[in-house]
Amino acid sequence: MKIQSTGVFLLLIMLSMIATATSARPPAGQFSYQLPPNLSLLVSDSRFDSNGRLQLSVILESALGNLSDLEIYFDSSKDLKVLTNLRTLKELKPGSARKIRVLATRTGQQPDEIGSWVKIGVKYLPDYEAVIAVAGDTGKYPDHFERLKIQEIASSNAQKKAKYSEAVRFFADQAGSKK
Repeated sequence: MKIQSTGVFLLLIMLSMIATATSARPPAGQFSYQLPPNLSLLVSDSRFDSNGRLQLSVILESALGNLSDLEIYFDSSKDLKVLTNLRTLKELKPGSARKIRVLATRTGQQPDEIGSWVKIGVKYLPDYEAVIAVAGDTGKYPDHFERLKIQEIASSNAQKKAKYSEAVRFFADQAGSKK
């Protein structure tokens, strides 16, 4: 009896170890690593002016290499209308942050289910060489096979000249002085 219970105990330990080992691996078709970040978007200032318009200052900064053909667009909840037009930037070099001012006014409609918000999005061409170089960093991407997958994705994107995108959503109730 003691031998059987020891055997069952060992079997349970082995099954637990197998379950732990397989749960640490990502499911098939899902990568455990992400492409390195390329663009930083930050709402640095927000307030409602004396006319009740929402004013935002958004800082765009390259997080990796020279970004090019940046298309900056805006969206909002139905109770706000963004008055700032679509913008384009030819390039954004590392260390040269750009500040975009965004102005939104109330429409008189009710906010969405999640509240009043403004979305600032950017579509751009990354610095593919910089992305591939960072993806080859064994310190940041220690698993050889996952590192190769990231590099292959980045190389494929480079061949297609695929645009990347980033976005930030700002909720109006987080704005500074409401008047």
